[in-house]
Amino acid sequence: MRNWLGRGMRAAQSAADRADLWPAGALAWLVFIGWLPLLLVIAPPDAEGLEAFGVSLYLAESFPVNVALLAGGLVVGFAAACLLASAAELVIHDAMARGDRHALSATRTLSAFAVVLVCSVPVVAALGLVLLSGFAVAPSEYMSAELGTPVLLRILLRLVPQLVILVAALLAAQAIAGTALRIGFADHGRPATAALSAAVRLIRRRAPGLVGIAAVGLLVDTLIVAIEYGILRVLWQPIGLGLGDGLESRPETILLLLGFIAVWLGLLLAAGALHVAISIWWAAEVGSGREASAPMAGAPPAAAMGPLADRESGGAH
Repeated sequence: MRNWLGRGMRAAQSAADRADLWPAGALAWLVFIGWLPLLLVIAPPDAEGLEAFGVSLYLAESFPVNVALLAGGLVVGFAAACLLASAAELVIHDAMARGDRHALSATRTLSAFAVVLVCSVPVVAALGLVLLSGFAVAPSEYMSAELGTPVLLRILLRLVPQLVILVAALLAAQAIAGTALRIGFADHGRPATAALSAAVRLIRRRAPGLVGIAAVGLLVDTLIVAIEYGILRVLWQPIGLGLGDGLESRPETILLLLGFIAVWLGLLLAAGALHVAISIWWAAEVGSGREASAPMAGAPPAAAMGPLADRESGGAH
């Protein structure tokens, strides 16, 4: 436990010293969940609005083509987000690995992309279960006579089991993907299938440490989303009023909007720094686990992880 926490503290120190990696961390975090607080502030979900949107899709002359196009756009957007996240993680790893001269290549990026995409399947399935269950319980909640509790909150309370499944799937996917990515990065182009298999074997031997990092990462992401949402919501209130009244009546709204964007970018960069720390911690933990199991598993020496592995064996930083 002490070594595990020590690796985390050294990863945080390394991330603090590498501000050049924060933009890559911010990109990886933005495409993962960093978009959520901004969306919740600017365009918060509304039960009536969602219902009207669904009805408009169904009643449109282009139905069901419009639904198919919307689904296709979502799939393409999701794939693009996975690709960007994979490339950002590769940039962070290569920048931290001592003596690594491997540039960002299509082969390595696509291999990482395949890992992220495969590990996303159970999460997408769990999310689909939540959505389908929500569609099933929503009509009865809309017709309910209970007015003291908001409709969306009542729906969420009925979806607690499905949400637990979603969190479990997300935790498992994070653990496997985080481990497989670092194995593939360290071996320079290892196929995605081999990296995933090696990740599963390593997790079986070192489940507490690797799953623990995944849990810490999810907890940190949740806290960042909550903090960003709280800050951005306070800043957006006068901007929303100004935009509603028109810029001619409130010209200062433009300055407030510029300040809002600047604050959001600053929060995004801070989240990127934390993401870099988690990424370095992943690499150190995976490198330490593979070094310990090298004699019986044929893993490469610790030097393959560069300074991250050296830190774990007392080598130079």
